[in-house]
Amino acid sequence: MTEGVHVMDRRDYLDILSEQIRCKRAVPLVTNELEVHIEEQKADFMAEGMTDKEAEEQAVREMGDPVFVGAEMDRIHRPKMNWRLIFGIGVVSLLGVLVLYMLDVTVEKKDMPFLYLTGHLFYMTVGYGAMIGVCYLDYTWIARRAKVLLAGYILLLILGTTVFGTTVNGLRVFVSLPGLSVVNVNQWVILVIPLYCAVLYSYCGQGYTGLLKSVLWMAPVVIVQGMFRSAGIIVLVPVLAVILSVAVCKGYFQVQAGRTLAAVWGTAVLIPCGMCLWFLKFGAGYQVKRLEVMMGAEKYAETEGYQLHSLRKLLEGSKFIGQGKNFAEYSGMVPDCSSFALSYAMSCFGVLAAVCIISVIAVLVFKLTVMTFRQKNRLGLLMGAGCGVTVALEAAWYVLTNLGIVLIGPIYCPFITRGGSGMVITYILFGIMLSIYRYQNVTAEEKPRKMYVKKCQG
Repeated sequence: MTEGVHVMDRRDYLDILSEQIRCKRAVPLVTNELEVHIEEQKADFMAEGMTDKEAEEQAVREMGDPVFVGAEMDRIHRPKMNWRLIFGIGVVSLLGVLVLYMLDVTVEKKDMPFLYLTGHLFYMTVGYGAMIGVCYLDYTWIARRAKVLLAGYILLLILGTTVFGTTVNGLRVFVSLPGLSVVNVNQWVILVIPLYCAVLYSYCGQGYTGLLKSVLWMAPVVIVQGMFRSAGIIVLVPVLAVILSVAVCKGYFQVQAGRTLAAVWGTAVLIPCGMCLWFLKFGAGYQVKRLEVMMGAEKYAETEGYQLHSLRKLLEGSKFIGQGKNFAEYSGMVPDCSSFALSYAMSCFGVLAAVCIISVIAVLVFKLTVMTFRQKNRLGLLMGAGCGVTVALEAAWYVLTNLGIVLIGPIYCPFITRGGSGMVITYILFGIMLSIYRYQNVTAEEKPRKMYVKKCQG
């Protein structure tokens, strides 16, 4: 080490070190960490009797050569792509195409099945490209503008359907844009989840006041979902409850965890139950009938409940491996192979095939979610949890519907459901989660004004 390094002050040392770091967004994170270390070392030396100046010079000297340390920091604190998961998502996407192809051949008996997959392949390609593009974007940009972005996005959805919307089954959920295909706005509502997570993050450390503000921001999110598809609230409310629970359990608010969680989940259970009762009493005719069919499909087997009745009969004859005994009779009576891909795979190829399909999807979503749950950055953890839980609950609802347990409106599962909007949005959510991983060692977190870290208590 040269003599110059021995007399170098803190600012010169950090300036030289910072020059070695190529990702300039990582410089504040690195320098803040090193300044804390220098301060700690300086305090120790002053406790041994050194003067302020001597203690700082010694603390800087013990940090080592700034060029060497800077090179090490550059190696650690740089964006990194999780190419393994990106490749895995691509493989699972292609396996989903294969599943749909086999169902088109065996169930729908299509002569040229690949012609029916061109739209699916197009949106899959667009979505996969969007995922990689989002991955390169710094997700923390959202945090500084969270409230404006969330309010603006909700307003855009409402105005878009008001101006360009098309009414279907009493709901204005489809938008026809010039030069583009019809867009299902209900699917795009899902993107309010990561925006809401960023809003919630902005209230961390504000105690019950911040918690109340976070809950109040749920209202427009739930309302906009109810405007486009009220049944979607059944998935949306548990997602919001999980996100809020994560924040409470991690100690992001100064609140009593046990009582807060009880209130959150009590409300999360009451809302769907209350909705069902309200629909039975005041809902539209098709909503009431759908609930009645779900609770007694056999009674309506010849009328409105024929689809659920046929689905359950299709599943009853399934074998562990191979075609089920009821496949020939009930095949085709449940429309839309992609919405019921799991049911048809179970009946046509066996229970084992269906288990393998859903297991591959579940493992991939689990890996993505766990990856973001490991983040030290609170914003990254909340947004990652929101995206992961959203995809997981959508897939779970799809499985419940395919097993004939529930039957409430359109359903979606990643990779094995056709539909451009749903596919693109799922890839965008994956892209946000990959962006969180990419920038985990780069972005310095802005500390809330008051931060009380408590463990989740029962």
